[in-house]
This record gives sequence, structure tokens and C-alpha cells, in this order.
Amino acid sequence: MHLAPLIQDLAVILGVAALVTFLFRLIKQPVVLGYIVAGIIVGPYTPPIFSVVDVESVKVWAELGVIFLMFALGLEFSFRRLAKVGVSAGMTAVIQILTMLILGNVTARVLGWTSMDAVFLGCMIAISSTTIIIKALEELGLKTKKFAELVFGILIVEDLAAIIMLVALSNIASKSTVSSMDLVSAGGKLALVVGSWLVIGMFVVPRLIRAVGRRGNNEMMIIFSLGLCLALVSLSAYFHYSVALGAFIMGSILAETREVHRIEELVTPLKDMFGAVFFVSVGMLLDPAIILSNWASILILCVVIICGKVLSVALGTLVTGQSLGTAVHSGFSMAQIGEFSFIIATLGLSYNAIRPDLYPIIVAASLITTFTTPYFIRYAGPVTEAIKRRLSPEAMTRLDRYGSFIQRRSSGGTFSKDFYVRALRWLACMIIVLTIFIAIGYRVYPWLAGQIVRREIAQAVAWLLSFVLSAPFIWAMLTAFRAPYQLAGLVSRIATVVLLTVFSLEFFSVWLVLLVTAGLATLFFFLFRRRFESFYGWFEEKFIAGMENSPEDSVHSHLVPWDAHLAEFTVDPHSSIVGQTLIELGLRERFGMNVVVIQRGDKDLVAPKATERIYPGDVILCFGTDEELERFHADLIRRPETQGEDEDASYALRPFEIQSGSRILHRTIRDSGVREQFDCMVVGIERDGERLRSPKSDLVLEEKDLLWVVGNVRQLQRLAEHFQNQASRRAGL
Repeated sequence: MHLAPLIQDLAVILGVAALVTFLFRLIKQPVVLGYIVAGIIVGPYTPPIFSVVDVESVKVWAELGVIFLMFALGLEFSFRRLAKVGVSAGMTAVIQILTMLILGNVTARVLGWTSMDAVFLGCMIAISSTTIIIKALEELGLKTKKFAELVFGILIVEDLAAIIMLVALSNIASKSTVSSMDLVSAGGKLALVVGSWLVIGMFVVPRLIRAVGRRGNNEMMIIFSLGLCLALVSLSAYFHYSVALGAFIMGSILAETREVHRIEELVTPLKDMFGAVFFVSVGMLLDPAIILSNWASILILCVVIICGKVLSVALGTLVTGQSLGTAVHSGFSMAQIGEFSFIIATLGLSYNAIRPDLYPIIVAASLITTFTTPYFIRYAGPVTEAIKRRLSPEAMTRLDRYGSFIQRRSSGGTFSKDFYVRALRWLACMIIVLTIFIAIGYRVYPWLAGQIVRREIAQAVAWLLSFVLSAPFIWAMLTAFRAPYQLAGLVSRIATVVLLTVFSLEFFSVWLVLLVTAGLATLFFFLFRRRFESFYGWFEEKFIAGMENSPEDSVHSHLVPWDAHLAEFTVDPHSSIVGQTLIELGLRERFGMNVVVIQRGDKDLVAPKATERIYPGDVILCFGTDEELERFHADLIRRPETQGEDEDASYALRPFEIQSGSRILHRTIRDSGVREQFDCMVVGIERDGERLRSPKSDLVLEEKDLLWVVGNVRQLQRLAEHFQNQASRRAGL
């Protein structure tokens, strides 16, 4: 039987990748390195023991890998998280990116490379690897540290910057020139296109996802989500943008929905498989001979990456008011490049915009810096202590005072937050208005010109149609800034009028016609402004309602840490705290920390009671210092090594049907004794074909109710035996 070469190639790629990554796991190195080494093994530059036949098809699979990687990255992005990263993460990311762009350009010039190579190199080394950093922090058990929160914020900003870079580099590479006007024009078009996608997507997609989540199963959810992703990818390609842009934007839109965690879980296997193919394809393009002949350039680049990132991130962190320890840990954590560097390098090769040997050089530099990342993170603590010993007490005191001053200044400011909200509202409305005018100008006006004899009438009709459709948003722009922002209100109104005039030039070449039509439209606007205001209020309410159930919108987003900070822990089924109440754990007395929120499914238990019991899969939001949280994680949360075979540590979900004559029939859940006698919890009830999730404790149990109960396996067995004994006694009677 004939076997398609693509299937054979996939078997070779995944088989070799599985073996190599298993070995890399044994030596505690990131699996990404294993994928790239596997690519070198199956690539064309090594002996053909394991060789790929259909290279072009592998490239298609690799492109799918980029799409799913960027889609998954967008699911983790969330614009709400971007708004919460704060000044420190945002400014540090900007400082780091600008520093590395400059260093990349200077390094390329020193090595004698072209200006196009310099631009691409600067972008390649500017973005750290989100995947590698998160995996390294997870493996080292440092995700709960305070500096990790800052690092994640920096990575969010860098990911957004990388998307902008990809679009800009696509424009530059296609024209083979670097023009400031071209960049400004491309940036404007990008802002318009992406802005319209986001506004429309945020209004429509959350409602669709909510409907699928209520009525559909996992199969429908994954098909629907991937369909949306690939649709926006196709639209992105239609506008001549990178496919990564469409995938990332759709992921970020879905990140604002309540179903995001469900989608992430469903997409993860696809991301892992196709992502593996992408990283293997990166290794396939590596020529070991080129690496050996350019070893000096690779070492220089590694030194630039490590030193530049460590110093720029540490400096940016200190400038924004963080402590010396946080600055050093953050800098050492981000001293590498990763997946975005490969994507940018692949883009440059596809356009023939960069020298061929730049690709293996940048990948080799990424391999080396990825290998060193865990060691840099591990030794950040000793380096911090060494720096503190060398600094005088006066210098340390000044650093502490400066940090306190910056944090006090940045923590306040309701006025500034309200101003930013109003400014974002004005900007969003401007994007909608511009989108309406351009859409009608390019699609509707040509059709009207073919139907109406006089050109001026066609222009006036098209302009009035644009104006009527965008009038509610124009009204919002004119009224975005009111007291106490009188100056901003005046500036915004002038800017609105100027922009409206510029938009109108798409339709009119004669100023007189424009003025007459604008006068009539202004009269119409003031006659119906109340209706426009009412419509905009409805639109904004529906827009916000589409995201109001976002998991990011919980109470803990408003908590402000002082010396301590917030950290999330997911309770392992074998953890020693499972089944215990908060008062039994005595967290405040033992560790000095507090549990502020327990997330159980889609329910948040804010300020949980002392009698609240911990269950497997609970996400506990704790407030404490690094030391307190680390002791808590080490002593209680982490899975005990000795409990691997202990059945008592296992919890399960089991159904129990209430029969006639049962002792708990017509009693409330509270009075049934399921919790008190058996340490179990009723988490759901099926009654007359309906499912009641997380029922209230005062719900009265009825005959034929099917109780879904969570508890310890042995306790559930006791409960089952209890029901059986009752049934036996009833049968005996």
C-alpha cells in the first residue's frame, strides 16, 4: 500500500523529537532545545539516517505551528492583563526593547552586515522567549515569587511589541527599503485594521462563545474557536499581514471570555504537536558547517544578548521603583531569545531580505542563551546578595526610599485612571468612525456612482450614509471629556472635527459641496443627537457586558500588595491540604499569610470563611511575602513524594440517587449530614432532566434526585455503603 510522504515524514519528525526531548528532560533542559536538535538530525545537513522527504509539506505544517503557537499566546495575553501590568512592567519592557534594538543595529554594523540585516537582527534579539521563561520558572518552582509577576508583565508587553515588529518587518522586507514614512503609513494602517478587528470582535465573539459554551460540547467549542482563528488568519493574509497577527488577535479576543480556560485546555494538544513540528523545522534549516564557520559572530551575539538584556531589564526595573533583588532576578530571567526570533528569521528568509547565514547564527545564539537561562535564574539570588554586600548602607537606604516614593506616586491617581479610560473611549470611537468611512468609501460609493448619474449626488449620499452610521460614535468623541477635563475636552472636540473633515475628503474633491453637505448633516446631527446618545449608551453597555464574565475580572485584580504580593496555587489532588478547612490549616499562625480568594470552577469565593474546605483543583489566591509563600508551597501545596500510592489522598466525583424512604429525603443538603458525617460535598444535583450546579445548602432533597458528590475515595465508599444499608433495610421491611 502506498503511503503519502507527508505521513512518513511526520512519523520521522515526531519519533525523533520524542526520543530527543525525553533525553533533554532527563538532563533538565527545555524541550524546545530538544525539538531543534531533532530538526538538525532529520535535516538535510546531517547523514540521511532519518531524512525528511516532502520538505514543502513540512513547511505548511510548520506554518500551522506558528498559527497555533500565536493563537495560544493570544489566549494567555488578555488586554485586561495588559492594563494591569502597571507602569513598572510597561516601562521596563520599552527600555529593554529600545536598548536591544540599538545594540542589534550596532552589532550588525560592527560585523559588517547590511542595514536590512541590522534591522532584522535588532528585532530578533529584542524579544525574550515567553515559552522558555515560563517553563524555567515552573521547573525551578519560582512562579510565585514577586519578580515572576513583573517578568510576566514584561513578557506581555514584549509579545505585543513582537506582533507590531512582524507587521513592520513584512512591510520593510517586501519593499527592500527602510523608510520612516513607510513605517508611519504601515503603522497607521495596522492600527486601523487591528483596531476595527478588536472592536468588532469584542462586541460579537464573546456572545457567540457564550452561546456555544452553554449549548455545545467540547467538540463544538474547539471547532468554533479554531474556525474563528483561521478566519481571522485568512483575513490577515488578505490584507497582506502576517498570519501570526490574525491568530494572536483572535486569541486575545477569546481571552476576554469566560470560556478561555476551556479553550486553552482544548487547544493545548494541537499547539504542542504543531509547535513541535515548527521548532523541528527550525532545526532542519540549521547547517552545522555555517555555525562552526561563524562561531565568533555567535559568541559576540550571545554576549550582547545576555549583557544587554540583564542590564536593560535590571535598570528599567530599578528606575520604576522595584527593589534591587527584583531587578536582578528579572534581568537574569530574561537573558535569552526564543520563538519570536525564529519567526522573524523565517520571515526574513522568505523575503530574501537577510543574509542566509544570519538564520543559523541567530538560532545558535538562541540555543546557547536558552541553555544558560536556568542557571542565570538559579544564581540571581547569590548575585543579589553579593551586590548588597558591596553597596554601602547609605546607597541601599536611598534605593529603598526611591522605590517607596515611586510606588506611592504610581499607586494613587483615580483622576489619571479616569482620564485614560476616557481617552481609550475616544480612540476606540475614532477607529470605528474611520472604519465606517473607509468601508463605505471603498465599497458603497463605487456602487452608488454607477447607479446615480450625477457624481456630486453620489458623493453626498455616501457621505451622509457614513455620517449617520457613525453619528453615535462621533457624539461619544465630542463628549468623551467633560468636567474636570475642560482643556482635554476642547482639544478632543477640535481633533474630532479635524479628523471628520479628513475622513470626508475621501468623498469630496470640491470644498463647496463638502461644506453644504456638512451643514445639512450638522443640522440633522443636533436634531437627533439624543437618539445617537441613547444608541451609543446601548452599544457601550453591550460591549462591556460581553466581557463582564471574564475570568480576569475578579476581585483580586483590585488588591494592591505592599511588601507582600498575591500568588496563585492550584491544589494538587494529592496535596496534604485537600479536605481540610482553612481554620484547620492555620495559615496565618503557621506562615503569616492569608487566603483571600478560592477559585472553584467558574465561582470565586472572596474572603472565604474559616470553615471553608479545600478541594482538588481549587485555585487559591494567597497574600504574603516570597518567604511565606515559598514555605507554604513547600510544606503543603507541593505533592508529597510519599503519597504516590496512598489511596487516602485520592478524591473523586460520584453520583448517588435518593430513593423513597431514604433518611435524607425531604431534608436540606445542610441537614443531610453528607458534609459533617462523611466529609464530602454535594457539588451538583440532577432533577427532572435539569442540572443544578453548586446547589445552595438550604435546597430540599426530593425523591429521584441524583446527587453528585465530591470527597475522599474511602469516605465516598462509606457514603455508598450507607445508602446501600438503608436500601437493604427498606427491602427487609
